[in-house]
Amino acid sequence: MARERGLTLVSPLVLLALWEALARLGALDARFFSMPSEIFARLMALLQDGTLLTHTAITLRRVAVGFVLATAPAILLGVVMGVSGIARALFTPLVAALYSVPKIALVPMVVLLLGIGEPAKYAIVVVSVFFLVVLNTVAGVRNVDARYFDIARNNGANKWDLIWTVALPGALPSILTGVNLGLGFALTVIVGTELLLPQGGLGAMIWAAYQVYDIPTIFAALIVVALLGFGANWLMGEVERQLVPWRLADAHRATAQAPAVQSEPRIRRFVRVWWMATRPFSFTASLVPVTLGAVLAAYDGYFDLWLFALTLVGSVLIHAGTNLANDYFDWKKGADTPESLGPNRALQEGMLTPQQVFVGALVCFGVGSLIGLYLVAVRGVFILMLGILSVLAGWFYTAGPKAFAYIGLGEIVVFVFMGPVMVIGSYYVQAQAAPLHGVLLSLPIGLLVAAILHANNMRDLEGDLAKNKRTLANILGRQASKWEYLVLVSGSFVVLVVLVVIGYAPLLALLPLLVMPMGISLVQRAYATDEPRTLNRVLRATARLHGWFGWLLILGFVGAMVGRLVY
Repeated sequence: MARERGLTLVSPLVLLALWEALARLGALDARFFSMPSEIFARLMALLQDGTLLTHTAITLRRVAVGFVLATAPAILLGVVMGVSGIARALFTPLVAALYSVPKIALVPMVVLLLGIGEPAKYAIVVVSVFFLVVLNTVAGVRNVDARYFDIARNNGANKWDLIWTVALPGALPSILTGVNLGLGFALTVIVGTELLLPQGGLGAMIWAAYQVYDIPTIFAALIVVALLGFGANWLMGEVERQLVPWRLADAHRATAQAPAVQSEPRIRRFVRVWWMATRPFSFTASLVPVTLGAVLAAYDGYFDLWLFALTLVGSVLIHAGTNLANDYFDWKKGADTPESLGPNRALQEGMLTPQQVFVGALVCFGVGSLIGLYLVAVRGVFILMLGILSVLAGWFYTAGPKAFAYIGLGEIVVFVFMGPVMVIGSYYVQAQAAPLHGVLLSLPIGLLVAAILHANNMRDLEGDLAKNKRTLANILGRQASKWEYLVLVSGSFVVLVVLVVIGYAPLLALLPLLVMPMGISLVQRAYATDEPRTLNRVLRATARLHGWFGWLLILGFVGAMVGRLVY
Protein backbone atom coordinates (compact mmCIF):
# COMPACT_ATOMS: atom_id res chain seq x y z
CA MET A 1 0.00 0.00 0.00
CA ALA A 2 2.82 2.42 0.93
CA ARG A 3 4.54 1.60 -2.36
CA GLU A 4 1.40 2.42 -4.31
CA ARG A 5 1.03 5.73 -2.50
CA GLY A 6 4.62 6.58 -3.32
CA LEU A 7 4.11 5.79 -7.00
CA THR A 8 1.19 8.25 -7.18
CA LEU A 9 3.72 11.08 -6.69
CA VAL A 10 6.05 9.96 -9.46
CA SER A 11 4.05 11.08 -12.51
CA PRO A 12 3.37 14.66 -11.36
CA LEU A 13 6.95 15.13 -10.17
CA VAL A 14 8.35 13.82 -13.47
CA LEU A 15 6.00 16.12 -15.39
CA LEU A 16 7.05 19.18 -13.35
CA ALA A 17 10.76 18.39 -13.71
CA LEU A 18 10.41 17.90 -17.48
CA TRP A 19 8.39 21.12 -17.76
CA GLU A 20 11.03 23.08 -15.81
CA ALA A 21 13.86 21.69 -17.94
CA LEU A 22 12.13 22.36 -21.28
CA ALA A 23 11.23 25.92 -20.22
CA ARG A 24 14.79 26.69 -19.14
CA LEU A 25 16.18 25.24 -22.36
CA GLY A 26 13.76 27.34 -24.41
CA ALA A 27 11.90 24.37 -25.87
CA LEU A 28 8.72 25.76 -24.27
CA ASP A 29 7.78 29.41 -24.80
CA ALA A 30 7.98 30.99 -21.33
CA ARG A 31 5.44 33.61 -22.41
CA PHE A 32 2.78 30.90 -22.43
CA PHE A 33 4.29 28.22 -20.19
CA SER A 34 5.86 29.83 -17.12
CA MET A 35 8.44 27.72 -15.34
CA PRO A 36 7.05 25.67 -12.42
CA SER A 37 9.53 27.39 -10.09
CA GLU A 38 8.08 30.79 -11.06
CA ILE A 39 4.51 29.50 -10.71
CA PHE A 40 5.16 28.14 -7.22
CA ALA A 41 6.83 31.39 -6.20
CA ARG A 42 3.71 33.24 -7.31
CA LEU A 43 1.57 30.67 -5.49
CA MET A 44 3.42 31.34 -2.22
CA ALA A 45 3.11 35.10 -2.70
CA LEU A 46 -0.63 34.83 -3.27
CA LEU A 47 -0.93 32.68 -0.16
CA GLN A 48 1.01 35.14 1.96
CA ASP A 49 -1.04 38.18 0.98
CA GLY A 50 -4.31 36.28 1.47
CA THR A 51 -5.57 36.69 -2.10
CA LEU A 52 -5.53 32.98 -2.91
CA LEU A 53 -7.20 31.97 0.35
CA THR A 54 -9.97 34.54 -0.12
CA HIS A 55 -10.82 33.42 -3.65
CA THR A 56 -10.52 29.73 -2.74
CA ALA A 57 -12.91 30.19 0.19
CA ILE A 58 -15.46 31.87 -2.08
CA THR A 59 -15.30 29.03 -4.62
CA LEU A 60 -15.52 26.35 -1.91
CA ARG A 61 -18.53 28.05 -0.32
CA ARG A 62 -20.37 28.12 -3.64
CA VAL A 63 -19.53 24.48 -4.31
CA ALA A 64 -20.55 23.38 -0.82
CA VAL A 65 -23.88 25.23 -0.69
CA GLY A 66 -24.93 24.23 -4.21
CA PHE A 67 -23.74 20.65 -3.73
CA VAL A 68 -25.72 20.16 -0.51
CA LEU A 69 -28.84 21.76 -1.98
CA ALA A 70 -28.64 19.41 -4.97
CA THR A 71 -27.51 16.12 -3.45
CA ALA A 72 -30.14 15.49 -0.75
CA PRO A 73 -33.23 15.91 -2.99
CA ALA A 74 -31.44 14.14 -5.87
CA ILE A 75 -30.83 11.03 -3.76
CA LEU A 76 -34.41 11.08 -2.49
CA LEU A 77 -35.87 11.42 -6.00
CA GLY A 78 -33.50 8.77 -7.37
CA VAL A 79 -34.47 6.24 -4.70
CA VAL A 80 -38.19 6.89 -5.25
CA MET A 81 -37.73 6.53 -9.01
CA GLY A 82 -35.81 3.31 -8.52
CA VAL A 83 -38.51 1.79 -6.30
CA SER A 84 -41.62 3.16 -8.04
CA GLY A 85 -42.35 2.39 -11.67
CA ILE A 86 -44.85 5.28 -11.81
CA ALA A 87 -42.28 7.79 -10.57
CA ARG A 88 -39.71 6.38 -12.98
CA ALA A 89 -42.08 6.75 -15.93
CA LEU A 90 -42.95 10.32 -14.93
CA PHE A 91 -39.47 11.70 -14.26
CA THR A 92 -37.02 9.69 -16.39
CA PRO A 93 -37.67 11.62 -19.65
CA LEU A 94 -37.20 14.96 -17.90
CA VAL A 95 -34.09 13.91 -15.99
CA ALA A 96 -32.45 12.28 -19.01
CA ALA A 97 -33.20 15.25 -21.28
CA LEU A 98 -32.02 17.92 -18.85
CA TYR A 99 -28.91 15.96 -17.90
CA SER A 100 -27.66 16.17 -21.50
CA VAL A 101 -27.96 19.98 -21.66
CA PRO A 102 -24.51 21.65 -21.26
CA LYS A 103 -24.77 23.28 -17.86
CA ILE A 104 -22.62 26.26 -18.73
CA ALA A 105 -25.17 27.06 -21.47
CA LEU A 106 -27.76 27.58 -18.73
CA VAL A 107 -25.86 30.50 -17.21
CA PRO A 108 -27.64 33.21 -19.28
CA MET A 109 -31.08 31.86 -18.34
CA VAL A 110 -30.11 31.58 -14.66
CA VAL A 111 -28.82 35.16 -14.71
CA LEU A 112 -32.09 36.36 -16.26
CA LEU A 113 -34.06 34.62 -13.49
CA LEU A 114 -31.83 35.21 -10.46
CA GLY A 115 -29.49 38.05 -11.38
CA ILE A 116 -25.71 37.89 -11.13
CA GLY A 117 -25.44 37.41 -7.35
CA GLU A 118 -24.72 34.37 -5.22
CA PRO A 119 -28.10 32.63 -5.79
CA ALA A 120 -27.23 32.35 -9.49
CA LYS A 121 -23.91 30.66 -8.66
CA TYR A 122 -25.63 28.21 -6.31
CA ALA A 123 -28.30 27.45 -8.90
CA ILE A 124 -25.69 26.57 -11.54
CA VAL A 125 -24.08 24.08 -9.16
CA VAL A 126 -27.48 22.62 -8.25
CA VAL A 127 -28.51 21.93 -11.86
CA SER A 128 -25.03 20.55 -12.60
CA VAL A 129 -25.06 18.02 -9.76
CA PHE A 130 -28.74 17.16 -9.38
CA PHE A 131 -29.39 15.12 -12.53
CA LEU A 132 -26.07 13.27 -12.36
CA VAL A 133 -26.79 12.07 -8.82
CA VAL A 134 -30.39 11.18 -9.68
CA LEU A 135 -29.36 8.94 -12.59
CA ASN A 136 -26.67 7.14 -10.57
CA THR A 137 -29.07 6.61 -7.69
CA VAL A 138 -31.78 5.19 -9.96
CA ALA A 139 -29.25 2.83 -11.53
CA GLY A 140 -28.07 1.70 -8.10
CA VAL A 141 -31.58 0.95 -6.85
CA ARG A 142 -32.50 -0.86 -10.05
CA ASN A 143 -29.44 -3.09 -9.68
CA VAL A 144 -30.41 -4.27 -6.20
CA ASP A 145 -31.43 -7.93 -6.32
CA ALA A 146 -35.25 -8.16 -6.37
CA ARG A 147 -35.09 -11.03 -3.88
CA TYR A 148 -34.06 -8.60 -1.13
CA PHE A 149 -37.25 -6.59 -1.69
CA ASP A 150 -39.30 -9.81 -1.61
CA ILE A 151 -37.72 -10.89 1.67
CA ALA A 152 -38.42 -7.49 3.22
CA ARG A 153 -42.06 -7.54 2.06
CA ASN A 154 -42.51 -11.06 3.44
CA ASN A 155 -41.31 -9.75 6.80
CA GLY A 156 -43.92 -6.99 6.83
CA ALA A 157 -41.92 -4.10 5.40
CA ASN A 158 -43.97 -1.18 4.06
CA LYS A 159 -42.87 1.15 1.24
CA TRP A 160 -40.80 3.38 3.51
CA ASP A 161 -39.13 0.34 5.07
CA LEU A 162 -38.21 -0.88 1.58
CA ILE A 163 -36.59 2.47 0.85
CA TRP A 164 -34.63 2.83 4.10
CA THR A 165 -33.64 -0.80 4.72
CA VAL A 166 -33.24 -2.24 1.21
CA ALA A 167 -33.11 0.31 -1.61
CA LEU A 168 -30.91 2.94 0.02
CA PRO A 169 -28.26 0.59 1.50
CA GLY A 170 -28.19 -1.57 -1.64
CA ALA A 171 -27.78 1.43 -3.92
CA LEU A 172 -25.19 3.14 -1.69
CA PRO A 173 -22.12 2.27 -3.82
CA SER A 174 -23.76 3.69 -6.94
CA ILE A 175 -25.03 6.72 -5.01
CA LEU A 176 -21.55 7.48 -3.71
CA THR A 177 -20.15 7.16 -7.23
CA GLY A 178 -22.69 9.72 -8.43
CA VAL A 179 -21.93 12.02 -5.50
CA ASN A 180 -18.19 11.74 -6.18
CA LEU A 181 -18.67 12.60 -9.86
CA GLY A 182 -21.09 15.37 -8.92
CA LEU A 183 -18.63 16.98 -6.52
CA GLY A 184 -15.93 17.12 -9.19
CA PHE A 185 -18.43 18.39 -11.74
CA ALA A 186 -19.61 21.08 -9.30
CA LEU A 187 -16.06 22.40 -8.95
CA THR A 188 -15.57 22.43 -12.72
CA VAL A 189 -18.84 24.21 -13.41
CA ILE A 190 -18.47 26.85 -10.68
CA VAL A 191 -14.99 27.82 -11.89
CA GLY A 192 -16.37 28.14 -15.42
CA THR A 193 -19.29 30.21 -14.11
CA GLU A 194 -16.90 32.49 -12.23
CA LEU A 195 -15.09 33.10 -15.52
CA LEU A 196 -18.38 34.28 -17.04
CA LEU A 197 -19.58 36.12 -13.92
CA PRO A 198 -16.28 37.24 -12.33
CA GLN A 199 -17.35 38.26 -8.82
CA GLY A 200 -14.74 36.59 -6.64
CA GLY A 201 -13.59 32.97 -6.65
CA LEU A 202 -10.82 31.12 -8.46
CA GLY A 203 -12.51 31.55 -11.85
CA ALA A 204 -12.66 35.32 -11.34
CA MET A 205 -9.02 35.26 -10.27
CA ILE A 206 -8.07 33.45 -13.49
CA TRP A 207 -10.08 35.94 -15.55
CA ALA A 208 -8.44 38.94 -13.85
CA ALA A 209 -4.98 37.44 -14.46
CA TYR A 210 -5.84 36.81 -18.12
CA GLN A 211 -6.87 40.45 -18.53
CA VAL A 212 -3.34 41.62 -17.63
CA TYR A 213 -1.55 38.63 -19.18
CA ASP A 214 -0.35 37.34 -15.79
CA ILE A 215 0.43 33.74 -16.81
CA PRO A 216 2.01 32.59 -13.49
CA THR A 217 -1.12 33.61 -11.59
CA ILE A 218 -3.32 31.73 -14.08
CA PHE A 219 -1.29 28.55 -13.57
CA ALA A 220 -1.23 29.07 -9.79
CA ALA A 221 -5.03 29.24 -9.71
CA LEU A 222 -5.30 26.20 -11.97
CA ILE A 223 -3.02 24.25 -9.63
CA VAL A 224 -5.30 25.10 -6.70
CA VAL A 225 -8.33 23.96 -8.71
CA ALA A 226 -6.55 20.69 -9.50
CA LEU A 227 -5.61 20.18 -5.84
CA LEU A 228 -9.20 20.85 -4.77
CA GLY A 229 -10.40 18.27 -7.29
CA PHE A 230 -7.85 15.74 -6.06
CA GLY A 231 -8.83 16.46 -2.44
CA ALA A 232 -12.54 16.08 -3.20
CA ASN A 233 -11.91 12.74 -4.91
CA TRP A 234 -9.80 11.53 -1.99
CA LEU A 235 -12.42 12.68 0.51
CA MET A 236 -15.23 10.86 -1.29
CA GLY A 237 -13.04 7.76 -1.55
CA GLU A 238 -12.55 7.85 2.21
CA VAL A 239 -16.28 8.36 2.78
CA GLU A 240 -17.00 5.38 0.54
CA ARG A 241 -14.45 3.28 2.42
CA GLN A 242 -16.19 4.10 5.70
CA LEU A 243 -19.79 3.74 4.52
CA VAL A 244 -19.30 0.74 2.22
CA PRO A 245 -16.58 -1.32 3.94
CA TRP A 246 -17.62 -4.51 2.16
CA ARG A 247 -16.23 -3.06 -1.09
CA LEU A 248 -12.78 -2.97 0.50
CA ALA A 249 -13.18 -6.54 1.70
CA ASP A 250 -14.23 -7.64 -1.79
CA ALA A 251 -11.20 -5.90 -3.29
CA HIS A 252 -8.86 -7.67 -0.88
CA ARG A 253 -10.41 -11.04 -1.61
CA ALA A 254 -10.20 -10.39 -5.36
CA THR A 255 -6.46 -9.68 -5.12
CA ALA A 256 -5.80 -12.54 -2.65
CA GLN A 257 -4.50 -10.00 -0.12
CA ALA A 258 -7.22 -10.41 2.48
CA PRO A 259 -6.00 -8.74 5.66
CA ALA A 260 -8.37 -8.56 8.58
CA VAL A 261 -11.10 -6.06 7.84
CA GLN A 262 -12.81 -4.49 10.83
CA SER A 263 -16.53 -5.08 11.07
CA GLU A 264 -16.97 -1.32 11.42
CA PRO A 265 -14.29 1.24 10.49
CA ARG A 266 -13.34 3.74 13.19
CA ILE A 267 -14.57 6.82 11.37
CA ARG A 268 -17.89 5.18 10.58
CA ARG A 269 -18.33 4.14 14.21
CA PHE A 270 -17.37 7.64 15.39
CA VAL A 271 -19.99 9.24 13.14
CA ARG A 272 -22.67 6.68 14.08
CA VAL A 273 -22.13 6.98 17.83
CA TRP A 274 -22.09 10.77 17.90
CA TRP A 275 -25.04 10.92 15.51
CA MET A 276 -26.97 8.76 17.97
CA ALA A 277 -25.75 10.80 20.95
CA THR A 278 -26.98 14.12 19.56
CA ARG A 279 -30.50 12.66 18.98
CA PRO A 280 -30.97 13.95 15.40
CA PHE A 281 -34.64 12.89 15.32
CA SER A 282 -35.28 15.87 17.64
CA PHE A 283 -33.67 18.42 15.28
CA THR A 284 -37.00 19.18 13.61
CA ALA A 285 -37.72 21.20 16.76
CA SER A 286 -34.94 23.56 15.57
CA LEU A 287 -35.29 23.20 11.82
CA VAL A 288 -38.98 24.12 11.78
CA PRO A 289 -38.86 27.44 13.71
CA VAL A 290 -35.67 28.63 11.98
CA THR A 291 -37.10 27.82 8.55
CA LEU A 292 -40.43 29.42 9.48
CA GLY A 293 -38.68 32.64 10.54
CA ALA A 294 -36.75 32.80 7.27
CA VAL A 295 -39.87 32.07 5.20
CA LEU A 296 -41.83 34.76 7.06
CA ALA A 297 -39.02 37.19 6.25
CA ALA A 298 -39.08 36.09 2.59
CA TYR A 299 -42.86 36.61 2.59
CA ASP A 300 -42.15 40.18 3.73
CA GLY A 301 -39.50 40.66 1.04
CA TYR A 302 -36.22 39.78 2.82
CA PHE A 303 -34.15 36.66 2.20
CA ASP A 304 -30.47 35.71 2.06
CA LEU A 305 -29.71 32.03 1.45
CA TRP A 306 -26.21 32.13 2.97
CA LEU A 307 -27.41 33.73 6.21
CA PHE A 308 -30.31 31.27 6.39
CA ALA A 309 -27.93 28.30 6.00
CA LEU A 310 -25.67 29.65 8.76
CA THR A 311 -28.63 30.28 11.07
CA LEU A 312 -29.91 26.76 10.46
CA VAL A 313 -26.53 25.12 11.16
CA GLY A 314 -25.88 27.27 14.22
CA SER A 315 -29.31 26.51 15.69
CA VAL A 316 -28.93 22.76 15.14
CA LEU A 317 -25.50 22.84 16.81
CA ILE A 318 -26.90 24.63 19.86
CA HIS A 319 -29.73 22.08 19.93
CA ALA A 320 -27.25 19.20 19.68
CA GLY A 321 -25.19 20.74 22.49
CA THR A 322 -28.34 21.05 24.60
CA ASN A 323 -29.18 17.37 24.02
CA LEU A 324 -25.68 16.29 25.00
CA ALA A 325 -25.64 18.53 28.08
CA ASN A 326 -29.06 17.22 29.12
CA ASP A 327 -27.88 13.62 28.82
CA TYR A 328 -24.73 14.39 30.81
CA PHE A 329 -26.44 16.18 33.69
CA ASP A 330 -29.43 13.82 33.79
CA TRP A 331 -27.00 10.91 34.01
CA LYS A 332 -24.92 12.67 36.66
CA LYS A 333 -28.02 13.43 38.76
CA GLY A 334 -29.37 9.90 38.38
CA ALA A 335 -32.48 10.93 36.41
CA ASP A 336 -31.41 8.80 33.44
CA THR A 337 -30.45 5.17 33.89
CA PRO A 338 -30.04 2.20 31.54
CA GLU A 339 -33.64 1.27 32.40
CA SER A 340 -35.06 4.64 31.26
CA LEU A 341 -37.65 4.52 28.48
CA GLY A 342 -36.13 7.38 26.52
CA PRO A 343 -34.30 6.99 23.22
CA ASN A 344 -31.31 4.66 23.02
CA ARG A 345 -28.55 7.03 23.97
CA ALA A 346 -24.84 6.45 23.51
CA LEU A 347 -24.18 7.35 27.15
CA GLN A 348 -26.78 4.93 28.50
CA GLU A 349 -25.42 2.11 26.35
CA GLY A 350 -21.79 2.77 27.30
CA MET A 351 -20.69 3.85 23.80
CA LEU A 352 -19.42 7.17 25.20
CA THR A 353 -18.13 8.14 28.61
CA PRO A 354 -19.77 10.99 30.56
CA GLN A 355 -16.63 13.08 30.03
CA GLN A 356 -16.82 12.58 26.25
CA VAL A 357 -20.47 13.63 26.21
CA PHE A 358 -19.62 16.71 28.29
CA VAL A 359 -16.81 17.71 25.90
CA GLY A 360 -19.09 17.05 22.92
CA ALA A 361 -21.65 19.45 24.38
CA LEU A 362 -18.96 22.12 24.78
CA VAL A 363 -17.80 21.63 21.19
CA CYS A 364 -21.34 21.96 19.80
CA PHE A 365 -22.02 25.06 21.89
CA GLY A 366 -18.63 26.50 20.89
CA VAL A 367 -19.01 26.02 17.13
CA GLY A 368 -22.63 27.18 17.26
CA SER A 369 -21.51 30.28 19.17
CA LEU A 370 -18.81 31.04 16.58
CA ILE A 371 -21.46 30.99 13.86
CA GLY A 372 -23.57 33.21 16.08
CA LEU A 373 -20.71 35.70 16.45
CA TYR A 374 -20.46 35.96 12.67
CA LEU A 375 -24.19 36.65 12.50
CA VAL A 376 -23.75 39.28 15.21
CA ALA A 377 -21.01 40.92 13.15
CA VAL A 378 -23.25 41.21 10.08
CA ARG A 379 -26.65 41.65 11.75
CA GLY A 380 -26.13 43.41 15.07
CA VAL A 381 -26.19 43.06 18.84
CA PHE A 382 -29.80 41.81 19.03
CA ILE A 383 -28.60 38.45 17.69
CA LEU A 384 -25.89 38.43 20.39
CA MET A 385 -28.54 38.84 23.10
CA LEU A 386 -30.67 36.02 21.69
CA GLY A 387 -27.62 33.79 21.24
CA ILE A 388 -26.36 34.25 24.81
CA LEU A 389 -29.81 33.59 26.23
CA SER A 390 -30.23 30.49 24.05
CA VAL A 391 -26.88 29.00 25.10
CA LEU A 392 -27.60 29.70 28.77
CA ALA A 393 -31.09 28.20 28.48
CA GLY A 394 -29.70 25.08 26.79
CA TRP A 395 -26.94 24.66 29.38
CA PHE A 396 -28.94 25.35 32.53
CA TYR A 397 -31.93 23.34 31.33
CA THR A 398 -30.47 20.43 33.31
CA ALA A 399 -27.25 21.93 34.76
CA GLY A 400 -26.97 23.41 38.23
CA PRO A 401 -28.88 22.91 41.47
CA LYS A 402 -31.91 24.82 40.16
CA ALA A 403 -31.99 23.45 36.59
CA PHE A 404 -35.12 24.50 34.69
CA ALA A 405 -36.12 20.91 33.96
CA TYR A 406 -35.95 20.06 37.68
CA ILE A 407 -38.12 22.89 39.03
CA GLY A 408 -41.13 22.67 36.70
CA LEU A 409 -39.96 25.28 34.16
CA GLY A 410 -39.05 22.89 31.33
CA GLU A 411 -42.15 23.44 29.21
CA ILE A 412 -41.95 27.22 29.63
CA VAL A 413 -38.27 27.40 28.63
CA VAL A 414 -38.82 25.12 25.64
CA PHE A 415 -41.91 27.08 24.55
CA VAL A 416 -40.04 30.41 24.66
CA PHE A 417 -36.72 29.41 23.13
CA MET A 418 -37.86 26.85 20.54
CA GLY A 419 -40.83 28.98 19.55
CA PRO A 420 -40.67 32.81 19.60
CA VAL A 421 -36.90 33.15 20.16
CA MET A 422 -35.93 30.88 17.26
CA VAL A 423 -38.53 32.23 14.85
CA ILE A 424 -37.79 35.88 15.64
CA GLY A 425 -34.05 35.27 15.67
CA SER A 426 -34.21 33.72 12.20
CA TYR A 427 -36.47 36.53 10.97
CA TYR A 428 -34.11 39.17 12.39
CA VAL A 429 -31.09 37.65 10.66
CA GLN A 430 -32.89 38.15 7.35
CA ALA A 431 -34.66 41.50 7.87
CA GLN A 432 -33.04 43.09 10.98
CA ALA A 433 -36.51 43.51 12.45
CA ALA A 434 -38.71 41.67 14.94
CA PRO A 435 -42.33 42.31 13.91
CA LEU A 436 -45.37 41.43 15.99
CA HIS A 437 -46.79 39.02 13.41
CA GLY A 438 -43.55 37.00 13.58
CA VAL A 439 -43.94 36.61 17.34
CA LEU A 440 -47.60 35.66 17.04
CA LEU A 441 -47.02 33.09 14.29
CA SER A 442 -44.32 31.44 16.39
CA LEU A 443 -46.80 30.67 19.19
CA PRO A 444 -48.35 27.51 17.63
CA ILE A 445 -44.87 26.08 17.03
CA GLY A 446 -43.85 26.85 20.61
CA LEU A 447 -47.00 25.22 21.98
CA LEU A 448 -46.34 21.99 20.08
CA VAL A 449 -42.68 21.86 21.15
CA ALA A 450 -43.87 22.25 24.74
CA ALA A 451 -46.39 19.45 24.08
CA ILE A 452 -43.52 17.15 23.05
CA LEU A 453 -41.70 17.78 26.31
CA HIS A 454 -44.89 17.48 28.33
CA ALA A 455 -45.65 14.10 26.75
CA ASN A 456 -42.15 13.04 27.78
CA ASN A 457 -42.80 14.21 31.35
CA MET A 458 -46.20 12.47 31.45
CA ARG A 459 -44.48 9.23 30.49
CA ASP A 460 -41.83 9.65 33.21
CA LEU A 461 -44.16 11.14 35.84
CA GLU A 462 -43.65 8.61 38.63
CA GLY A 463 -39.99 7.95 37.81
CA ASP A 464 -39.10 11.67 37.84
CA LEU A 465 -40.95 12.15 41.13
CA ALA A 466 -39.00 9.30 42.71
CA LYS A 467 -35.72 10.96 41.61
CA ASN A 468 -36.71 14.41 42.92
CA LYS A 469 -37.10 15.82 39.43
CA ARG A 470 -40.03 18.21 39.60
CA THR A 471 -41.84 18.67 36.29
CA LEU A 472 -45.19 20.25 35.53
CA ALA A 473 -46.58 16.76 34.97
CA ASN A 474 -45.84 15.52 38.50
CA ILE A 475 -46.56 18.93 40.08
CA LEU A 476 -50.03 19.01 38.52
CA GLY A 477 -50.71 15.31 38.92
CA ARG A 478 -51.74 12.72 36.36
CA GLN A 479 -55.23 14.03 35.55
CA ALA A 480 -54.32 17.73 35.37
CA SER A 481 -51.28 16.93 33.24
CA LYS A 482 -53.63 15.42 30.66
CA TRP A 483 -55.54 18.70 30.60
CA GLU A 484 -52.29 20.57 30.01
CA TYR A 485 -51.47 18.30 27.07
CA LEU A 486 -54.93 19.02 25.64
CA VAL A 487 -54.39 22.79 26.00
CA LEU A 488 -50.96 22.67 24.32
CA VAL A 489 -52.05 20.56 21.34
CA SER A 490 -55.44 22.16 20.73
CA GLY A 491 -54.07 25.63 21.46
CA SER A 492 -51.70 25.42 18.51
CA PHE A 493 -54.61 24.94 16.09
CA VAL A 494 -56.84 27.53 17.79
CA VAL A 495 -54.12 30.20 17.78
CA LEU A 496 -53.37 29.58 14.11
CA VAL A 497 -57.03 29.91 13.10
CA VAL A 498 -57.37 33.16 15.09
CA LEU A 499 -54.25 34.63 13.45
CA VAL A 500 -55.61 33.87 9.97
CA VAL A 501 -59.05 35.28 10.84
CA ILE A 502 -57.62 38.58 12.13
CA GLY A 503 -55.34 38.92 9.10
CA TYR A 504 -51.90 38.11 10.48
CA ALA A 505 -51.47 35.18 8.09
CA PRO A 506 -52.76 34.26 4.62
CA LEU A 507 -55.51 31.72 4.10
CA LEU A 508 -53.01 29.08 2.95
CA ALA A 509 -51.48 29.19 6.42
CA LEU A 510 -54.41 26.99 7.47
CA LEU A 511 -52.78 23.99 5.77
CA PRO A 512 -51.76 22.57 9.21
CA LEU A 513 -55.44 21.92 9.87
CA LEU A 514 -54.93 18.83 7.68
CA VAL A 515 -53.19 17.17 10.64
CA MET A 516 -55.85 18.15 13.19
CA PRO A 517 -57.24 14.56 13.18
CA MET A 518 -53.79 13.40 14.23
CA GLY A 519 -53.82 15.88 17.13
CA ILE A 520 -57.28 14.74 18.23
CA SER A 521 -56.17 11.11 18.15
CA LEU A 522 -53.10 11.91 20.27
CA VAL A 523 -55.16 13.69 22.92
CA GLN A 524 -57.55 10.73 23.08
CA ARG A 525 -54.64 8.30 23.49
CA ALA A 526 -53.06 10.46 26.20
CA TYR A 527 -56.35 10.50 28.13
CA ALA A 528 -56.94 6.78 27.70
CA THR A 529 -53.76 5.47 29.33
CA ASP A 530 -51.24 6.01 32.11
CA GLU A 531 -48.96 3.21 30.87
CA PRO A 532 -45.41 4.58 30.19
CA ARG A 533 -44.76 2.51 27.06
CA THR A 534 -47.99 3.68 25.45
CA LEU A 535 -47.21 7.28 26.41
CA ASN A 536 -43.78 6.81 24.84
CA ARG A 537 -45.55 6.23 21.52
CA VAL A 538 -47.65 9.35 22.18
CA LEU A 539 -44.41 11.27 22.70
CA ARG A 540 -42.97 10.17 19.37
CA ALA A 541 -46.24 10.87 17.57
CA THR A 542 -46.37 14.37 19.12
CA ALA A 543 -42.94 15.06 17.66
CA ARG A 544 -44.26 13.98 14.25
CA LEU A 545 -47.31 16.22 14.72
CA HIS A 546 -45.01 19.17 15.42
CA GLY A 547 -43.03 18.42 12.27
CA TRP A 548 -46.07 18.05 10.04
CA PHE A 549 -47.73 21.16 11.50
CA GLY A 550 -44.59 23.27 11.05
CA TRP A 551 -43.74 22.18 7.53
CA LEU A 552 -47.33 22.61 6.38
CA LEU A 553 -47.37 26.13 7.85
CA ILE A 554 -44.14 26.89 6.00
CA LEU A 555 -45.60 25.41 2.81
CA GLY A 556 -48.66 27.62 3.24
CA PHE A 557 -46.53 30.78 3.30
CA VAL A 558 -44.45 29.58 0.35
CA GLY A 559 -47.66 28.93 -1.58
CA ALA A 560 -48.92 32.40 -0.67
CA MET A 561 -45.67 33.92 -1.98
CA VAL A 562 -45.96 32.00 -5.24
CA GLY A 563 -49.58 33.13 -5.55
CA ARG A 564 -48.54 36.76 -5.17
CA LEU A 565 -45.90 36.38 -7.88
CA VAL A 566 -48.38 34.77 -10.27
CA TYR A 567 -51.17 37.26 -9.71
